[in-house]
Amino acid sequence: MSSRLVISNCIKATQLNIDRAVQTFSLLSEEQLIWKINPDSWSIGECISHLINSNELYLKKFRSIINLKTSLLEKDYPYSQSFAGKLITKGVDSTNLKKSKTFKAFFPDLSNIKKDIIDNYIKSAEEFISLAGKMKNLDLRKIKLSSPVNFFIRMNLGDPLIFIPKHDERHLNQAERVKNHKQFPK
Repeated sequence: MSSRLVISNCIKATQLNIDRAVQTFSLLSEEQLIWKINPDSWSIGECISHLINSNELYLKKFRSIINLKTSLLEKDYPYSQSFAGKLITKGVDSTNLKKSKTFKAFFPDLSNIKKDIIDNYIKSAEEFISLAGKMKNLDLRKIKLSSPVNFFIRMNLGDPLIFIPKHDERHLNQAERVKNHKQFPK
C-alpha cells in the first residue's frame, strides 16, 4: 500500500460518512437526536458528539504536524500500519459489533447535543479531509504520533487516516440502529 492510497481511501470513506450523516440524520428534531433506546445506551446525538470529540483530538495533532512538517518533494511513500494502528483499526471496525469501553476524553458532550450537531460533525469531517489532503507528500509511516489518550501508545501518522473513517462508520451504524428502533419518536 502507498501513502497516497491511504489518503485517497481516507478522503473517499470520510466523504461517504458525511453524505450518510446528512441523508440519515440532518432532518431529525432535537427530541429525536437525544432519544435513547434505554438509559444505558447512546442517543444519535451522543454517537455524533462522540465522533466530534474523538476526532478533534486527532485533528489537533494533525494541525501541529502539518505546521511543522512540510515537503515540497512530490513523492509517494510505501505505507504499512503500525502494530498499535492495526489493533485500533480492528477494534473500531464497523464489522466488530463487540462493545468497548470509551476513554473519558472521547465521551459525548451532552450539553452539545443540539439541532446543529450534524453540521458540527460535517465541519469536523471536512477539516479531516482537508488535513489529510495536505499530507500527500509526507511519509505517513515515518512520522509518528501518540494516542490522544495515552502518550505511550505510538502509531504512524497514516494509522488514524485508516481507523478514523472506520470508527465514524461504526458509530453512524450505531446511530442508525437507534433511528430504526420501533419506538423511535416520529
